[in-house]
Amino acid sequence: MRARAFVSALAAVLAFYGSVAVIAIALGAAVPRAWLEGSMGVAVGVLPLVAAALLVNAIQVGQGWSTWRRIGWLQGSRNGTAWLHATGIGLVMAALALALAVGAGQARIETTGEPVGAYVAAAGRVGVGLAVAALAEELVFRGYPLARLAEPCGRVGASVLLAVAFAAAHLPNPDVSAVGLANIGLASLVLSAAFFTPGALPAAWGVHFGWNGGLALGADAPVSGIALELPGLEFFTGRVSWVTGGSFGPEGGIAASLAMGGALIWFGRRAARVGEAEPT
Repeated sequence: MRARAFVSALAAVLAFYGSVAVIAIALGAAVPRAWLEGSMGVAVGVLPLVAAALLVNAIQVGQGWSTWRRIGWLQGSRNGTAWLHATGIGLVMAALALALAVGAGQARIETTGEPVGAYVAAAGRVGVGLAVAALAEELVFRGYPLARLAEPCGRVGASVLLAVAFAAAHLPNPDVSAVGLANIGLASLVLSAAFFTPGALPAAWGVHFGWNGGLALGADAPVSGIALELPGLEFFTGRVSWVTGGSFGPEGGIAASLAMGGALIWFGRRAARVGEAEPT
């Protein structure tokens, strides 16, 4: 019976992915190339995926196959509150990883003397792009897929399955390493644990954005191998890449592993308390 339930859940998740892919491709084809090549090209390029996932979610809710709460959304302003709180946690995680790398004498952050206005303008564009990209990944790797797989597999089993998929999705990233892939999988477990706390999907989204934003906006460090090159700051990784992550960015080093490991313990305990409080 459990195997049958897993096959049913897996089929439902694959159907979700297929539907989202078809709609996202159709929406993406309608986006003018000039918009993609503009200053907000990253956000514009990801928006079709966000819109497709939300549309499929709306269809699922409308058909009675799921609910917004089950997918991970809260009521009203609670979404914003949970997102802001979790974004702060993600920023603290990023700051800790950077501090460990710098404290070990293997990384440094320098200012370049460029105008503050140039940094602010670029940071605004990058921040929006990172926020939209984080939402897209959370809708695809948390949200409905995580909730649906958790039914036959349990929360831990579903989180592990999607962590493998999340890491695999980052294989094409520039300069990816074994440590980097392990940390990407670990990050997925952190985000899944956040999803199962009272903050639900906004919490996972906020932690994701806070982490990426802390690295990129706070230090101009590469995010999963992608260098965003903000004016005014420069991140130097040092000689020991397994500590700092090298050209893949902090996510490729053990400084990030330690920060994520601590976050996983914290979120995991919160999620466990929520699970214990739920009626059986």
